[in-house]
Amino acid sequence: MFRWLFLNESALTPAEHAAWKISALRIILVSSFFLEGWIAVHSALNSAAQGAYRVLWIVAGLYGLKSLALLVSRRSLKLGASLLIANLYAIAIVVATTVPDPSLARLAYVLAYVTPVLARVFFDTRLALVFMLLNTIGCFLVLAEVPVPHLIDLHIAMPYAPQYIHALLFLFINVCIPLAVFRILNAFDLSLARFRDASDALKISYIQYQEIFENAGTALLLTDAYGQILQANRQANLLLGRDPENDDELALFNWLSIDDSVRITPGEADDEGQLRLSAYRTRDGKMVALDNISQTSADHYIVALRDVSNLHSMQDALKLSQERQDYLSNHDALTDLPNRGMLKHYLQALLLNPDPAQLNVTAVVSFRLNSIRHANQQYGAQTGDVLLRRFADELTQVLPKNCFCARLRSIVFSFVVDHLRTPQDVIQFVDQVRQGLPTEVELNGETLLVQFSAGIAIVRPEDVEPDDVLRRSEVALDTARRSNDQSVTLFDEDDALQILRGVEIEVGIVNGLKQNDFYMMYQPKVTHDGAVLGVEALLRWKSPTLGKVSPAEFVPIAERSGLIQQISEFVLQQACRQVRSWLDEFGESPVIALNLAASDIAQPGLLDLIAKTCHNYRVEPQYLEFEITETGLSANEALSIQHLHALKNHGYRIAIDDFGTGYSSLSKLSHFPAHTVKIDRSFVAQIGYNRKSEMIIKAIVSLAKILACTTVAEGVENESQELFLKEVGCDLFQGYYYHRPLNIHAMNTLLRASHLKAKQLLQVS
Repeated sequence: MFRWLFLNESALTPAEHAAWKISALRIILVSSFFLEGWIAVHSALNSAAQGAYRVLWIVAGLYGLKSLALLVSRRSLKLGASLLIANLYAIAIVVATTVPDPSLARLAYVLAYVTPVLARVFFDTRLALVFMLLNTIGCFLVLAEVPVPHLIDLHIAMPYAPQYIHALLFLFINVCIPLAVFRILNAFDLSLARFRDASDALKISYIQYQEIFENAGTALLLTDAYGQILQANRQANLLLGRDPENDDELALFNWLSIDDSVRITPGEADDEGQLRLSAYRTRDGKMVALDNISQTSADHYIVALRDVSNLHSMQDALKLSQERQDYLSNHDALTDLPNRGMLKHYLQALLLNPDPAQLNVTAVVSFRLNSIRHANQQYGAQTGDVLLRRFADELTQVLPKNCFCARLRSIVFSFVVDHLRTPQDVIQFVDQVRQGLPTEVELNGETLLVQFSAGIAIVRPEDVEPDDVLRRSEVALDTARRSNDQSVTLFDEDDALQILRGVEIEVGIVNGLKQNDFYMMYQPKVTHDGAVLGVEALLRWKSPTLGKVSPAEFVPIAERSGLIQQISEFVLQQACRQVRSWLDEFGESPVIALNLAASDIAQPGLLDLIAKTCHNYRVEPQYLEFEITETGLSANEALSIQHLHALKNHGYRIAIDDFGTGYSSLSKLSHFPAHTVKIDRSFVAQIGYNRKSEMIIKAIVSLAKILACTTVAEGVENESQELFLKEVGCDLFQGYYYHRPLNIHAMNTLLRASHLKAKQLLQVS
């Protein structure tokens, strides 16, 4: 009951107004409901005794209106208050119009005088003023003693009318209204207590704010929207050099110079989200950045300042270091000349902005210092570096100031000529430069010859890439170097086509290995009676774009580009797969000979690669023979012998290909672990025509027997060659006279026929 009357102040939302209003309304309604009960009962009984049943209806209506107000007050403050005011006016009107005594009837107006107070408490001031004006009419009627008309004539005696009226006035004015006022004052007391608590908490919060603001560890300012300083902590004042007691200057940017601002990047910047900051110089020279700006609810701004003087100094140093790094990245460290990258940028600018009138010829001239290797070998690498620096100095002194000169690569220098009219003028200019360069240099008391070649590439109208021009210049330079007369060579289209062909083949090898454009052919090696004892695996390539490409063309390119190892792995895979196929079909297989390049022999993982591949296809080592030329053996002699011995020890056969064409001495050959010596086709072709070639063949066969090696003659094409080779004791023969290189289908047919013949001979025997 009491919890229903005295509501918690926080029980209602702000939209429903204050809790004390509902509480006061309910106090008035409940107190009046119970206190007026005896009046209603007593008057109802008196009226019933006199037979005035209309009084019963009036009392029931008034009391029902009070009950309705009490009921709706549970849900609506304004509706309950409206019914309360209506109930008061209804009681006043009933009393004024039914009581026959005028003096008593006028007392009913006093009940209406309470309505402005109720209207102000439960509604607003305007409604209260309206009721005050309305009640003024009743007061005027009372003061003017205007008789109140009897609208309802009850025709009964009302001996208790004075008691009823005084009781009503007593109840509303002395009980209901004071109780409501007490409730309101109690609410005000609670509000005042909360206000005092809030005020104390606010003071504590302000003290805490001051402590945080002053001891935040960061220089903080509170400013308005115009940058006027409202408050600054001690660190901010120290950073700005500001004395808050004596300095009355409040504009922030009067303490920070915008004119001296610089752009800096925070040291802790991440990949994104960090913006470049502006740093401003203070009056005492410090660099200060506005680290953070936060807007408050009162349109003020909290500004965090940061001293970035050290960061600014570090960034200045970093900028100088970066500039130095940029310089070093664009210049050669040894000669201090621009490097290849900077030369390309310079050429790119010329190509993008050509001479519109086409009056001048632009050319790239490359000089190659040919004598540097001799200097390094004779006097050491330091001498070569000194010679390079001296040559760079001499070249830049001879060249005009408008020539862009750079060190293209180790011993090649290039410069750009763009002020001459014809290619012939360029050649004459280069000759003048050559004549201006010294032919010898004195270093540490030693005289060093200065020998160089020159290549020229003329820039064409269709050129768009600097690399194309530089490539032509280097091609011309290589042509000049091969001439051995220090000539000046202009770029030739045949050289360009040759280079282009090499590039196309190099790219084609990579794509061909991926797309299976390479395939294997096999040329049999036969005995005296024609039996196939072994085959040589020959790699062939048919490119979709280049057509058939000879091994004599693509193998050297593969060796230069480092692709030969991939080709060798492909050939090894194909050979092992084929051996396994023949073993599965015939139960035996001829020995397959594979050619190894010099780089293959020097490969550290050669033995592991071969062993792994053979293991994958279940191929025994005796079915593979590896051929290497004399030149390949001498390229890296110690490592080659070591790897060949390892292969021989594991059961693989070793053959020396093209024997007699190299420069190996007999003492060196005796150390090579060879099983087979192949006589080069150039000697076989001279049989019957060249007595010296025949003697060399006899010597090779004799040497092979001394070394306990099998001999194989390559390129046998006629009967006379066969007869001579058999006569001198050659073991095996290979050439068109017996079999051309066969594809796998033809090779299988040959082996099946040979296998069938062997079975027939075995059955006959």
